[in-house]
Amino acid sequence: MQPLTILPNAYPSLVVSLALAMIGCRGQATAASDAGTASLSSGAASVGAPLSSVQVDHGEFDTKAPVGAAEVAATQIAGTVYKAANTSSRKLGYVRLGGRIRRDPDPAEKGGGCKGEWYRVYPAGFVCTDEFTTDLELPLIRAAQKRPDLSRPLPYRYGFVRATAPQYLRLPTRAEQERSEFQLKEHLTWYRDHEKEVQEVLLGANDIALDRRGIASVGSKGPTDRKLSTEVSLSELLGADEPEPAIPFWLEGGKRSIPNVSAFGVPDYAVFADRVRRKTGLSLVGAVDAIDRDFRRKFAIAVDLRMIPATKIKPDTGSPFHGVEVTEQLQLPLAWVLADGCKSYKLIKGKDEVREADELPKRAIVPISGTARIKAGNRFYQTRKDPTRWLRADALGIAAPPAAWPEAADKGEKWIDISLRQQVLILYEGRRPVYATLVSTGRDRLGDPKTTLSTPQGSFRIRSKHIAAAMDSEENSAVSGGSKASSGESSSGGGESSKSAASRLDAAERDGKKLSADDQRRLLNIKKGRDPEYGVTRRRGSLGFELRDVPWIQYFASGYALHGAYWHDVFGIPRSHGCVNLAPIDARYVFMWTDPPVPDGWHGINVGAEMGEGTPVVIRE
Repeated sequence: MQPLTILPNAYPSLVVSLALAMIGCRGQATAASDAGTASLSSGAASVGAPLSSVQVDHGEFDTKAPVGAAEVAATQIAGTVYKAANTSSRKLGYVRLGGRIRRDPDPAEKGGGCKGEWYRVYPAGFVCTDEFTTDLELPLIRAAQKRPDLSRPLPYRYGFVRATAPQYLRLPTRAEQERSEFQLKEHLTWYRDHEKEVQEVLLGANDIALDRRGIASVGSKGPTDRKLSTEVSLSELLGADEPEPAIPFWLEGGKRSIPNVSAFGVPDYAVFADRVRRKTGLSLVGAVDAIDRDFRRKFAIAVDLRMIPATKIKPDTGSPFHGVEVTEQLQLPLAWVLADGCKSYKLIKGKDEVREADELPKRAIVPISGTARIKAGNRFYQTRKDPTRWLRADALGIAAPPAAWPEAADKGEKWIDISLRQQVLILYEGRRPVYATLVSTGRDRLGDPKTTLSTPQGSFRIRSKHIAAAMDSEENSAVSGGSKASSGESSSGGGESSKSAASRLDAAERDGKKLSADDQRRLLNIKKGRDPEYGVTRRRGSLGFELRDVPWIQYFASGYALHGAYWHDVFGIPRSHGCVNLAPIDARYVFMWTDPPVPDGWHGINVGAEMGEGTPVVIRE
């Protein structure tokens, strides 16, 4: 793989820059720097840098807390903020466990549905001390002080469960681990022999340099505020702040001094609360070593303050891919090369023939003229910098203006344009494009969302925003307000069923045909008894598991959202159950750009009149 800052020798005039083109290649990402600290309520990605020139009225959400206002902290995984001092009033949003928000100094007048006291909070709403506390030194609040890092594309550290494991409530003894985990001795022997191999990570989303707005920059000399993911310890990959973290105060003495706040209730004497299934995606905030005489084992601390054995977790760093800012130097239309081995062509004048020219790298960004021709049964698009070179349409994800402008464009609003056919998202201010990237929408692309795994078409508005929330493997979430329809047989990124893929690849192998790199992986999966798309468009397995703290979720319809995807790197190919998957860098930027903003300290909001309208989302073919 070539370094990011080198232009491809074969075609330097065509490709914008390999620094942009190859950002999505794992292991060669530019180092992170200048991240800053995010402030969601400012509508800024970092330290107050504005993301948009469009001014939006956020109603009550523009209210500022008094200087020096006291705080209240959530004692539940999600402490609710209500419109009025009554639990029957509208839910404005919620605060994650340990999160702090500003409040009035004295309780509000008596409300309804709360055994404790009501407090007015900022910028709007009321909270009940059944789910919040004014005692910021409460052990549970101190234990949950690690907040999501809003300045980074992945707000938590993440990992995937490689083997079913207990979720311990306290540091277990060796005997307790042996009783709780099947064939533990054999597992630890395997891990000891393969630790370096199975715990290795690649450079990912948080290793890319971002400017003050949250846009990925090019040519960074290296990190200025932290080490790369490939340079830190296992403990740090699991969420710790240092290589050898001390035992947290709430786990000292082999006991647990705080309550179990997970949704899985168990008696106080229980060693663990439920098991976590293989392939589950975990969000992590720390690590700790359990030592029992000569037996030592590391545990990751999850966001809900349960512990999972590190030997059963594969750390993950997410995709480093990202989109580009649309500028005078880089204008629409432009295209991404979607696969390895993509060729440019010369069209033979007067003949229905084409001739191969040069090869372009995967995810190269190519400005195109918009002129199309049909030759040899295929559609080709002309490149802008060299009009003699053409690219096949089916090898591209094309970012181009829509054929008809929506009402939001004519009004000069911010709005989001998503093309299902092209798998491209563009952010607009009026008719001016400001950012473009690849996405992964519903796997069946243009099908009926009621009967297939497709993303619905139409005009919508953002209806709720969540910094991170759990989803199941079909992208249903407790915060979605509904679930999507499911369909039958699974299909590949291009709509090909597993059975069809197997038949096609078996025939190709018998005939001695040359297979692409992706098809080689599909064929190997079939021979191993896996789904063909494992490692291609379904990198982390199939159904029946949980993805915790999916980042930067924005629902635009019941069961359908824009969100970051830390579990795959096939953006530009449809592969979801209907949601719009974005690379973490893009998901964060879009989240910060849209309205209304999530107030400081809050974890999610349900859009309503008191905070202004949600940003329009237009989804089209």
